[in-house]
Amino acid sequence: MRFRSHNPVFQRVLKTAYEGENYEVASYRGVAFKTIYFIALTILGAIISLWAAMAHPNALGSLLPIALVVTIISSMLALWVPSLSQVFGSVYCLGEGLLVGFVSLLFELEAPGVVLTAILATIVVLIVVTTLFVTRAIVVNSRFIRFLLIFSISMFLTQLLLWIISFSFGITYSFGFSMLTSGIMVFIATLFLLFDLESITQVVEGRAPKQWEWYVSFGLVFTIIWLYMEILPIIAQLFFDRN
Repeated sequence: MRFRSHNPVFQRVLKTAYEGENYEVASYRGVAFKTIYFIALTILGAIISLWAAMAHPNALGSLLPIALVVTIISSMLALWVPSLSQVFGSVYCLGEGLLVGFVSLLFELEAPGVVLTAILATIVVLIVVTTLFVTRAIVVNSRFIRFLLIFSISMFLTQLLLWIISFSFGITYSFGFSMLTSGIMVFIATLFLLFDLESITQVVEGRAPKQWEWYVSFGLVFTIIWLYMEILPIIAQLFFDRN
């Protein structure tokens, strides 16, 4: 069986590995179940974090730096090596759940109700983006991907430069500038959602091996978590202004 895709990355990776072989193909159902699995692991990690914050706060303080390092390493392995996405994607979601749970708790203590609002906002964005993608109101093509890569890399480098300037010279940025930056990051995460949905479509419609369900599912969940973490401080600031 041969994998068919317009995505040059998938073509290059799979051309020699699976060409001429028979294998079980990916399906939307499989992607959906694996996406739920990764989300469930993230929620489990968040629950553990909340429990540890109440029962063993000192232990949680020691665990969080380890979780941060583990999530960075595991996310790179899961995203760069598709065959490892099942294992290291699971590790990432569990570890990231610990971090997300702790950060969410801090925001919730300062602005009660902010976490639920951020979750609902994330779900709304996901529904809107999915609708736009399914109806082909927005088409993800090579031009879209080039724009996404150039824009996101430029933004990340700009943020890194601003952080270095702030750290080196003690410069603080205004509320308006911070909100603008957060808004741009939400926009980038939203564009990556479209890219993830296109990747899922390419894998399923192109009849890729079933193992690739893990890869595209993890990519989607990774972006959803990122989107939530970008929306959360924006919603929190709106809560602060209201109070």
